[in-house]
Amino acid sequence: MTVGYHEPISVQPLQRHGVAQTEQIEVGSFKQARLFGEGFTATTSSHDAQAEWLYAELPAKSGDQTGAPRDEMYLFVSRVLGSTEEVWQAIFASDRLTYRPPRLVLYTNATQAACGLAEKIMGPFYCPGDQKVYLDLSFFQEMQAELHACDSSGADCQLPQAYVIAHEIGHHVQNLLGIMPRVRELQGSMETEAERNRLQVLLELQADCLAGIWARKIKEKAKLNASDIAAAIRTTEALGNDTLQKSTLGYVVPDSFTHGSAAQRHHWFDVGYATGLVKSCNTFAGARQ
Repeated sequence: MTVGYHEPISVQPLQRHGVAQTEQIEVGSFKQARLFGEGFTATTSSHDAQAEWLYAELPAKSGDQTGAPRDEMYLFVSRVLGSTEEVWQAIFASDRLTYRPPRLVLYTNATQAACGLAEKIMGPFYCPGDQKVYLDLSFFQEMQAELHACDSSGADCQLPQAYVIAHEIGHHVQNLLGIMPRVRELQGSMETEAERNRLQVLLELQADCLAGIWARKIKEKAKLNASDIAAAIRTTEALGNDTLQKSTLGYVVPDSFTHGSAAQRHHWFDVGYATGLVKSCNTFAGARQ
């Protein structure tokens, strides 16, 4: 089986930014006929030989005398990234457009992005300035332990984890299509934070819808089942602003929402998954806000 990949991973030491020094790992994707091994299981096989070579540049874990990286999460993230490239390259090509894939930066605690300092507390985010997605993998642990977004055993967490990446890739799609720049322009002309937040919510809900399209497109190849989709939907709800505010504040402040309510995020992921059509993701048209 041929394994194709884009740029190899690069590891660059970072200077201190007022926080503990961290490492930055820039992940390139690779693609296989079996998207995530068996279904969403990111297990190492003979087909991963070249992928394992790519990861040879990663620093060894503490106490690892061999220097051979064995962290399957890197393989999983790379496969997810590769799947988004396949999906969006095909969709863009159908409209005679060229999809330019982003890079995904894995970091610990903090790192520098074109948009400023990226910190763990910010959660995953997309920076249009350098067209990169930033992710501290500890967020996946928080999804289980603190947000209860998926099963505590981790058995049904793979699609929810992949959804988080697909949502951020959705922002890259918005950037390439000119949607994100237009939203930023409109927000700059608004007088109140509440107005800017309402527009930001529509941008985030559209990214949820685009993530739903991705899930539909990979359904057969990744062997997704109803349980996987249900777990992804629980994640959209767990990350709803109302859910998070009730958990931390005990009440909700709708004008402060930046990503949408649990019901809204569930709805728009469903729309994308059900239709598989980009035109169905026009959250700005007021289909449901």
